Amino acid sequence: MKRFAVFACAFVAAIALAGAQESQTTATFYADAAQQTKEALDASRLLQSKGQWSKAWNLLALFDPENKDGYVLAEKIRLALEGNVGNGMYISFGFVDLAEGQSLDEMRADPPEKQTLADFNPLDLAEELEKSGEALPPVLSYELGNYLYAVNREYGDNWIQDSQTIQQKAIENYDRALAYDTYTETSLSNHVALLANVQKYEAAETVLRKAIAAYPEDLNFSVDLASILNDQGRFDEVYPIVDEVLAKPETSDATYNASVEGIKAGLNASDAEKTNAYVEAMIARFPDEYVPMLIQHLIEVRMGTPEKANAVADAVTEKFSADPNVVRSLLSTWLNAQDPQAGFDYLDRSLEKYTDNDEAAGTLVFYRALMYAQTAQTADELKLAIADIEEAEKRFSAVYDKDNQVFLTISQLKDEWNQLLEQVTSENSAVPGDQSQQPAETPEASASQTDDQTQQSTTTQTSQTSDESSTSSEEDTSGSTSTDTTSGATE
Repeated sequence: MKRFAVFACAFVAAIALAGAQESQTTATFYADAAQQTKEALDASRLLQSKGQWSKAWNLLALFDPENKDGYVLAEKIRLALEGNVGNGMYISFGFVDLAEGQSLDEMRADPPEKQTLADFNPLDLAEELEKSGEALPPVLSYELGNYLYAVNREYGDNWIQDSQTIQQKAIENYDRALAYDTYTETSLSNHVALLANVQKYEAAETVLRKAIAAYPEDLNFSVDLASILNDQGRFDEVYPIVDEVLAKPETSDATYNASVEGIKAGLNASDAEKTNAYVEAMIARFPDEYVPMLIQHLIEVRMGTPEKANAVADAVTEKFSADPNVVRSLLSTWLNAQDPQAGFDYLDRSLEKYTDNDEAAGTLVFYRALMYAQTAQTADELKLAIADIEEAEKRFSAVYDKDNQVFLTISQLKDEWNQLLEQVTSENSAVPGDQSQQPAETPEASASQTDDQTQQSTTTQTSQTSDESSTSSEEDTSGSTSTDTTSGATE
């Protein structure tokens, strides 16, 4: 065994010497590692830089086969996450050596049969190391945090431990690493996300203030802090943070999301002046984005100002030429506000403007069909939906190829709605016959029963189709507008 260890050290030293001019400097996280360990890490990273992931893994496995060195274990975790060509639930990994011109992404898309396979469960190995009395270096906690974050992101509750446990262990490891100033921008971002997930807002705020001090150029940390403060109802503290970000001239994701946080704070604080100021500034800064105007529409609907809501709806529809995402979002807002009539009125107004535009008119009448189906209470209203979906098909036929996905969607809707109409009609025609077995009812009671049966049938059988095809749940005050596949078919 001693001879084997001597050979391994000599092998590592030889590789490190051969690549001395190219070898990467070990990270400061490994500054307290033993000299032989540093040499092994340098040698492995040199191989990694050349795409020799299998050799890099084998080198570390040869150097520390029993995983007794916390620094080597940390490097194995990083290598396993970054350099695998395939894995089994992140407890087994496959590695290959790339030929010139090959990439890991290519290999992952079509994994080769010949791989270096390794069973490797970092969580179990770290716990065994800790039980042995060995002090765990901070970098091991850092890499364990990264590992557990990746596991939770990929598998959630479908791993060998539940999501809550995984997240808690990830937080504990990130906490320990942070206590020793062992962190990166990525780890701090992951740390905050985990803390927010488990609603540990005060802890998330502490990490974010550390991140802002360490990486002031990364505006996303400031935006995240504004979000955390919003979640705690500390709206007055949100405004100066948002304003500092918005003082930057760029139009980036950070300034976009900062605008959203400002709007959220103003809306939740019932401060109409600040809310409107942030909305108007967002529209001006992002003139080519429709979401800011959709947020404005949402706010006007919630504020109970229908004239302003209608004006915004008409303006955003005109500006973005009846984009399906726009139309669907507007209707979703009205439906969630229990005001479908406002949606119908909007569609009717818009159809008058776009009657000569087949694509726009097709989109509008398509969504009106879905609105009829969504709200139908009688067979006659369901017939309106069928008539509109047929009109949409006619309009789209003038502008789209026959193999466009929208025609398959329309065909499915027509079949489902016609079957439903037949069922409703059959049920309604059966009512008088059933009444012969029943005590006589007044005409009003009979009509009520028929309408109830129709409403129940149409609501039950169209709700799923309409939900999938027309509207998704209303965006929250964050302003993120969800979309579905139907709009993609018409684009």
